[in-house]
Amino acid sequence: MSLGHLVDSGYTEYQQYLYDRIKGYREGFLTILTYKEISEIFKKEQLKTPRGSDFGANYVYSIYKKGKIREERLKKSILKEVSVSEVIVHLLP
Repeated sequence: MSLGHLVDSGYTEYQQYLYDRIKGYREGFLTILTYKEISEIFKKEQLKTPRGSDFGANYVYSIYKKGKIREERLKKSILKEVSVSEVIVHLLP
């Protein structure tokens, strides 16, 4: 589940697109693709990294790792916001 539409994460649409694609390849299929296989797919599609480099397994891994960290941070932030709002609602007459 992408939380990019709920909270401004500071990531571009392209960065979010790459992360969502990588996450789909890593988590969504019956056969999980390796980072190298994903980088080969991106190379065939002539996709570049956000900074304009050719894709390698290290770039795919980095995007996936940082995306997972960002996703967890956003989930915690949203959960914290919801629980504070619930407390305020319960305190109001």
